[in-house]
Amino acid sequence: MDLLLPAILLGAVQGLTEFLPVSSTAHLDIIPQLAGWRDPLLNSQAFDVALHLGTLAALLWVYGGTWIAILGDLRRPRTPAGRFGWGLVAATLPALAAGALLEHAVDRNLRGPLSVAVWMALGAVALDAANARPSRGRTGRSLSLREAMIIGCAQAVAILPGFSRSGATITAGLWLGLSRAEAARYSFLLSAPVIAAACVWESRHFTSLAPGEAGPVLAGIAVSGVTGAIAIRWLLGAISRMSFRPFVVYRLILAACIALWCLAR
Repeated sequence: MDLLLPAILLGAVQGLTEFLPVSSTAHLDIIPQLAGWRDPLLNSQAFDVALHLGTLAALLWVYGGTWIAILGDLRRPRTPAGRFGWGLVAATLPALAAGALLEHAVDRNLRGPLSVAVWMALGAVALDAANARPSRGRTGRSLSLREAMIIGCAQAVAILPGFSRSGATITAGLWLGLSRAEAARYSFLLSAPVIAAACVWESRHFTSLAPGEAGPVLAGIAVSGVTGAIAIRWLLGAISRMSFRPFVVYRLILAACIALWCLAR
């Protein structure tokens, strides 16, 4: 099987769905099964880590300068900028703890397509409820440390496959009164340290790659990075003119299709 085209397609899927609130995990789990792609590489932990490296590159491409400023502001914790930076640090901790303590249990028990469909639907309902709340127009810098931790705990819940990391953090941000654009921006900033930590932790899987697999892996990384940057910039530009309802509808339809497919099998 020629792996280059599937790797490129999955890279594009990862880049788009990592940042849109539709669950990259659900798409990357289901698409290879529907397409009949059974090659071990496409279903390996190493390839998954590679695609996340691409989305990390997209984040650094778009927000590299912002993160450099945030790291500098951490030296001034009493300033508004410093409190914002330390809030992001604190909000990262729940997801890191959930990943370290629960990842294997979740992978063993909750990675089936039907489970993905259930969590995708529940996440959509939560996002729809938050989307319906009147916006108070708050910015990320107005969040207290406690409120940042609430968004961090929402990110930890996204360890459930199908729930969507960006969907969970955007939902929490909307509930706390952030504007739609600010909820998306905070979600993107918060994702960078978690994705970076996961890539470092899982990088040991790269040792399992065969020499001939380097081309498809590099192609997946590149496409994931480019499409991820496009998705970030598109959502930030579009969400001030639209609501999150189209993503809710899409998730509910996809969850229903996955459930029906499972029952049909």
